[in-house]
Amino acid sequence: MKKKLGEMTKIGTGKLDANASSEEGEYPFFTCSKEPLRISSYSYDCECVLVAGNGDLNIKYYDGKFDAYQRTYIIEDNSGGKLCMRYLYYFMEGYVKELRKQAIGGVIKYIKLGNLEEAIIDVPPIEIQKKMVKIMDKTKSAVEDRKSQIEMIYKIVNSRFIELFGDLTTNSKQWDEYKLGDACKINPKKSDDNRLMNGVQISFVAMTSVSEKGSIDTSIIKLYDDVKKGYTYFAENDVLFAKITPCMENGKGAVAKGLKNGIGFGSTEFHVIRPIKGKTNAYWIYCLTMFEFFRQDAERKMTGSAGQRRVPASFLENYMVGVPPVALQDQFADFVQQANKLKTKIQNSLNETQTLFDSLMQKYFG
Repeated sequence: MKKKLGEMTKIGTGKLDANASSEEGEYPFFTCSKEPLRISSYSYDCECVLVAGNGDLNIKYYDGKFDAYQRTYIIEDNSGGKLCMRYLYYFMEGYVKELRKQAIGGVIKYIKLGNLEEAIIDVPPIEIQKKMVKIMDKTKSAVEDRKSQIEMIYKIVNSRFIELFGDLTTNSKQWDEYKLGDACKINPKKSDDNRLMNGVQISFVAMTSVSEKGSIDTSIIKLYDDVKKGYTYFAENDVLFAKITPCMENGKGAVAKGLKNGIGFGSTEFHVIRPIKGKTNAYWIYCLTMFEFFRQDAERKMTGSAGQRRVPASFLENYMVGVPPVALQDQFADFVQQANKLKTKIQNSLNETQTLFDSLMQKYFG
């Protein structure tokens, strides 16, 4: 059975401005952001699906007390028991691409109320809806569990870093201090690499091939001839540091591992940090650059106009840091590599589970 969304539900909007949030608030405050803010009071206490009216059109399910931004649509059941709201949540997740096509406006696109009310939804018998939801919830939970496991490994590695090296903001273990540019090579020149010649295969790494958690996809292979101009050169064991906003603030970066012939080229928006043998280790450098204090310092030194701000190489070259003995750095690197083996297994399982979830979404709601 197909029905208009407006025939099966009651659709309203939040009433508050975005600045109504309170960091100490007890209740979620849904806006157009991906994650809810907090607020000290609530206007709603219901089971519903929330659709961000502009921005990325995030879809959320919630059951309880909350409040909402004025451009957040609140969809409540009005079907007399014929519609499961968790089913509607998954349906709207699958329908969001169509909603984006219907969005109007200039720089900021938004969805009109009429677009939602006129949306045609499949409404199978409630028993079928609940069976579908049970399968989707179980698969989604498996996806989230694996994501949590990866996040936990990431936190354990950071904790191990602090345990071994102390608080680098204060150099609590009194390591000898150096400019990062004296402990590493910043943006090494490709002219120093005698392996670079026409016909040599290399790995090509775009910005999208590097994650915010240190993973790197080196599967794209190109010829040196095709990338020797207009791209950033790096080599096996170099550290990639995204220099442009918002990639830098989001933590994009990685240790370059598994490069074809040990050579990589990629986005011009990477800075390359190369460890110096006997002085620094790539995993120590990478973790240093991932800490929030380092990224905040880098953000303060960014230059350029809004949306195109970049961290200058001079920031990396002149950054003062206590450098621990390389033997201790190597010990940390061994720990990270073992953690990465486990993370890879979990990531592979996550990929398989995510593929299953996506196929179910296509089967049920595509």
